[in-house]
Amino acid sequence: MSRLLKRILIVVMILVVSSGAVYYLFPGVVFESAKHALRWWAGLERHEVRVDDHAWVYLEGGKGEPILFIHGFGTDKDRWGPFLREFSGSYRLVAPDLPGFGENSRVPSASYDIASQVKRLNRFVEMIGLAEFHLVGISMGGYIAAYYAGEYPKKVKSLALMDAAGVRSRIPSDFWQSYQKEGKVALLYKTPQEFDEFMSVLFYRPPWVPGRLKAYLAQKGAYQHDFRKKVLEDMARCGLYLLEDRLQRIRAKTLIIWGANDRIIHVSSVEKFEKGLKKSRTVIIDKCGHVPYFEKPGETRRAYGDFLASLP
Repeated sequence: MSRLLKRILIVVMILVVSSGAVYYLFPGVVFESAKHALRWWAGLERHEVRVDDHAWVYLEGGKGEPILFIHGFGTDKDRWGPFLREFSGSYRLVAPDLPGFGENSRVPSASYDIASQVKRLNRFVEMIGLAEFHLVGISMGGYIAAYYAGEYPKKVKSLALMDAAGVRSRIPSDFWQSYQKEGKVALLYKTPQEFDEFMSVLFYRPPWVPGRLKAYLAQKGAYQHDFRKKVLEDMARCGLYLLEDRLQRIRAKTLIIWGANDRIIHVSSVEKFEKGLKKSRTVIIDKCGHVPYFEKPGETRRAYGDFLASLP
């Protein structure tokens, strides 16, 4: 499909789904259509491959050295959104749904701890023929990416970690303090009110979400609630801070990007990453929460672009 045709289709899609009647009656149509429009805009296509007991769905596009993007907890491949477009002209981009999330399989009898997810990720990498690649991960995806880089160092050409989990921060985050005091897990939500609370800890300045769309997303959260809770329990049972003894295994040059105002994983976590990694550089983004590539896209793109340009 030509670039011009893609742009025309995107404009038509936006005009159709933004009409009041369609949005009011079918907010899910708007949300799903926007995802497809972003894929076209970034030059990415949907693919699917069976790996053992999970069906991996992933986006791929662009040409050049491969970059593998690993999303965070409760999200999926499409949440990278416009960020991927900035690199599709010079790199081959691969963004999968992790097992248990997005369009990937959910197997109740399986364990979704970090080590198990890393093994599954490596099988996926082998299946699609990636021998060496740059690796990017955010939050839980950063935990998985860093663990992977230590487990399979010869495969990772560079590593970028955005607000990554996996170490105990010197200063407890608002999220962690709330969990310890009240047993509340803001990452899990079932109602629009709980969704608002989730957004308030996720962002420094939460974006406005229309009521109908908020209700749709809360409904999806309720549907996935029990399985997401299982994933968190699997991770907690097998270790929330496994990276503290594994960072020294990472050989790849690493970029650490963090939102200065992250309420989920406190920015003081950076200290342990800097101490444990042999070759790293850090970019702290002011007035930014847990998702730098979304809340401060320009600064995050520049930081990662400069990092890639600095590599041999």
